[in-house]
Amino acid sequence: MTQVISVVQEKGGAGKTTLLTALASLMVADGAKIAVIDTDPQRHLESWAKKEQTRLDWLFEEDDEKLLPTVKSLKKSEPAYDAIFVDTAGFKSAMAMHAIAAANLILIPSKANEADAKGAKRTFSHVQSVAETMEREIRALVVMMDVDAHTNITQAIIDALDAQNVPRLNAMCAHRTGFKEMTSTGMAPQGAAKTSAQSVLADLQSRGLINFYRSSSWQK
Repeated sequence: MTQVISVVQEKGGAGKTTLLTALASLMVADGAKIAVIDTDPQRHLESWAKKEQTRLDWLFEEDDEKLLPTVKSLKKSEPAYDAIFVDTAGFKSAMAMHAIAAANLILIPSKANEADAKGAKRTFSHVQSVAETMEREIRALVVMMDVDAHTNITQAIIDALDAQNVPRLNAMCAHRTGFKEMTSTGMAPQGAAKTSAQSVLADLQSRGLINFYRSSSWQK
């Protein structure tokens, strides 16, 4: 079954597109069939995907009422997609609500600063509200982005999220130049950035949160 993974954070500039492109491209390299949907008016994801350096399908959808039908249509594609990633804008919107409703998994990026952490907490609460309204579970986790794991501010933000019972991955995307280079090259992260992104994907995989890595095709 196709998994839908939405990357949502009401605070702008937290690393949504960076996280999405890194994970999607690494999964493609592992043999997954991936589609990405850009719903952000700034179209950063579309700009990356247009360079066609990564073997995935992409589209831009600006009409929030069309997002769910678009996702349903993609889920009927043959051969089936292993995952559909949805990128969202950095503000609370109807589109973000639809992206949450469409998803099996929500990733909430946050940099190591107070504004991002507050945005992550509000976003997690919003996911919970949507899940309650739909009467189903939607797993959501914070992913720390662009961080130096050994600084006091990073630890302070982690402690604040933990104190408020906001679930997060242990792995983090470190501050690496390779993440900034992705947008201009259209490629997957390289070098140290790739290693950092792989640690995040491995954390998700170890928790059984990425369906592709639990499939018989991957096991072979």
